[in-house]
Amino acid sequence: MLSFTLRGRFKPYVRMTRRGKFVRKEALAYLASQDRLKAQFREQMRERGWEPLPGQTSLAINITISPTRHNRDLDNSVKALEDAAQGIVFPDDRWVDSILAMRIKGKDDVVHFVVWEREDLVFE
Repeated sequence: MLSFTLRGRFKPYVRMTRRGKFVRKEALAYLASQDRLKAQFREQMRERGWEPLPGQTSLAINITISPTRHNRDLDNSVKALEDAAQGIVFPDDRWVDSILAMRIKGKDDVVHFVVWEREDLVFE
């Protein structure tokens, strides 16, 4: 089980085209936010000496988002966090088979992101 604490506001997922991600303001803000989230994931992985979870393994994620403002869709926030963790915490988010996400209004913008291998599912 890997457990992360991510601090600061982040941009929820936005739909973008290949060309649009280089010109649309929303897309540019999302990509900059992704860079900040990825840096936090990488730093915590390095500090704790963790290796990425193995590929082709059923994964479960528990996410608690404590924003200072309640102004975005929870599912787009979850997608942004999954995108940021992909390639750092686990190889591919298509192996995430269980997600529990909740939002609790907080005093600071903090995310608790926990991911582990699900041993109750076997793929053959």
